[in-house]
Amino acid sequence: MAAAGLARFDADGRLIWANAVFRASLGGCPGDGLDALLAALPSCGDAAAAADRLRVGHPVALVVPPGDGRRLLIPAEGEGGELVLTLADDGGGMAAPLEETGFIGLEDLLGDRAGEAERAIMQAIAVPLVVTRLSDGLVMAVNQPAGLLFGVPLDDVVGRSFANAYYTDPAERERLLAALRDGAGGVDGFETRLCRPDGSDLWAMVSARRFRFRGEEAMLACISDISARKRTEQALEAQWDQTRAVLNGLGQGVMAFDRGLRLVAWNGRAGELLGLEPEFLTYHTSYAAIAGRVGQGLAFGPGGVCPDTVPDGGPPAALGAPLPIRPAPDERSWECTRSDGQVLECLIRPLPDGGFVVTYTDVTERRNAEREIIASRELFELAIRAAREGIWQWDVRTGELWLSPYWWGMLGYGEDEMVNTAARWTELILPEDRELSARMARDLINGAMGECQFILRFRHKRGTVVHMLSRAIRVLGPDGELFRIVGSHTDVSERVRAEERAHAAREEAERALRDLKEAQAHLIQSEKMAALGSLVAGVAHEINTPIGIALTGASLMAERTRLIRRDFEAGTLRRPDFADFLDMAGEAAHLMLLNIDRAAQLIQSFKQIAVDQASEERRVFDLRDYIDEVLRSLGVRIKRAAHGVDVDCPADLLIDGYPGALSQVLTNLVMNSIIHGYAPGQHGTLRVAVRSVGADEVELVYADDGRGIPPDLHGKVFEPFFTTSRGAGGSGLGLNIVYNIATRKLKGRITLDSAPGCGTTFTLRFPRVAPVERAPA
Repeated sequence: MAAAGLARFDADGRLIWANAVFRASLGGCPGDGLDALLAALPSCGDAAAAADRLRVGHPVALVVPPGDGRRLLIPAEGEGGELVLTLADDGGGMAAPLEETGFIGLEDLLGDRAGEAERAIMQAIAVPLVVTRLSDGLVMAVNQPAGLLFGVPLDDVVGRSFANAYYTDPAERERLLAALRDGAGGVDGFETRLCRPDGSDLWAMVSARRFRFRGEEAMLACISDISARKRTEQALEAQWDQTRAVLNGLGQGVMAFDRGLRLVAWNGRAGELLGLEPEFLTYHTSYAAIAGRVGQGLAFGPGGVCPDTVPDGGPPAALGAPLPIRPAPDERSWECTRSDGQVLECLIRPLPDGGFVVTYTDVTERRNAEREIIASRELFELAIRAAREGIWQWDVRTGELWLSPYWWGMLGYGEDEMVNTAARWTELILPEDRELSARMARDLINGAMGECQFILRFRHKRGTVVHMLSRAIRVLGPDGELFRIVGSHTDVSERVRAEERAHAAREEAERALRDLKEAQAHLIQSEKMAALGSLVAGVAHEINTPIGIALTGASLMAERTRLIRRDFEAGTLRRPDFADFLDMAGEAAHLMLLNIDRAAQLIQSFKQIAVDQASEERRVFDLRDYIDEVLRSLGVRIKRAAHGVDVDCPADLLIDGYPGALSQVLTNLVMNSIIHGYAPGQHGTLRVAVRSVGADEVELVYADDGRGIPPDLHGKVFEPFFTTSRGAGGSGLGLNIVYNIATRKLKGRITLDSAPGCGTTFTLRFPRVAPVERAPA
């Protein structure tokens, strides 16, 4: 029996695929039309009519080469509207003359014998064929080779469910149908397990096509027995499973391919390094499939496969890829890098039977370590050359001393003058520092310290002294014992000299500051004495008037007393004269008492204020009375400037503090207003307002209505020696004294509020009971 020809045409009648038998009889290439293939036959009749019959499902008999034998074209419908044609021998049952068209329809020849013709066609095909209904898997037709394959008569097969009777697992039929749908009505190379009625099983490779058979949707399956091949493969796979168990214990990735470029052994490490899923690597997976998967995977990114090997047999063209498209014919090795930076060492070794083995070794850590060693070495060499430091090391076991060329250069010696010995080292150190160096070396050797740094002085070749910052550390050997001391020297001569200059400058500045503070204290004391002198002058002027009146009255009484005594002794004293004398004496005595009492009050006020300012003793005093006494002592200066004074202070406001400090604050504020607050000839009013702030504080507001202070000077008025009237005798210490007394002595705070043309206001807040001052420790 001759083999059948098979072909598939699309819905437009263009050839999609044909096997060798079909092409030998009808020819054709993919894309050729069915009408053109039929028209090319000898004795061609109406090819279009024959093609139309095939499209509607009617078989067509025709004479075809070679030998111009009679053959049948049997149509079937595939999925998606495809036309599936089977070219078979007529089986000797259709020896009828051809119609004028050159084609004979099966129904035209046989009529009711069409079923027998179909069976004849099935029997004419040498390979096992089974036609089953798609809906339930019922066997509709089967040929003799299929009966021999399963060992059953044909009549026992037809009408039975193939899925239930012959599939080891009935679910396999659903998998075949899914593959048939995915293949657009056709599937080839489908492997499955089938069983015979006697209980034996077989591995089968199925090629199936979907078509219409006897008016129903059916599947034509061509079955090939591959049991022997599968048993061989299973034996080999079992053998390789043992090998793979060994391979899985390796840290390398391993893949072995046979001469047909199929995978026969591998381990999990290979899939891990190549970025392949474990389920992808299966027995007999093709090398090309693995290479393509690696090239499109994430581990190496698109294009991660070498395009080819070098024509002259050299290494793969793209050394950055893990697989060439075609393996090298001899042993090759190269490196490639994954997308995550992992470096793989790849090696291909051919096998004697024509296969080959590929191994992959992760060398990332080794390469990184090598790069770090190289970089560290280069960095160390660059650091030694570029650093402005002299490097030295001392082998404590052998006593050998090494000093870098830069170290000698810092002391002015060239490379031809280097003498790396401990004796030479000792000669160059100043005698005063040799003991320090020796002591540090002993401490390092004894383990008293692990590292140290100190400054040593060396003698330069020119005779100058070089200050070097010496650093040293202990280096232990593999046995944990000290075997080397390593260190560096940095020339810090400029820094040492700069520090010496800075130290000298700091001492000079501190000395100047002390002098300045002494001068400031002297000036402050002078200012206080000047204020006290001004107070003395004012009080003396005030006392002059009552004392002068009292002196005039006393002089008048003395003169009149002398006259009365004269008249009395002469006996000429008259009564009216004596009465006048008594009247005058009484009036003079009264006038003298009044003025002497006024002078006594002035003297008492001056005495209290002077004592307060000089002694700075603490006492309890009435604030209103004390303000009046201070203003009374300044009365001459205030009257001379023709200013008015307004005091607003509650009576009986007792303060436990330092009245002398408060007197000095108020005096300086008044004098500041008189001297700086008004233009020449300008008269104003000085106001003092006091109020209690809570139970613990007092607020004293002093204000004048003079020309004010510009805002840009507010931050400077309390600074020492700042004055806007230096040419007019201002010292610049008045408000500085006020600030210091207010914040230090009175333990309060003072603020300024002023604007040009709006006067000046000072607000002083201080505790009603001054804190106790602690004596310095």
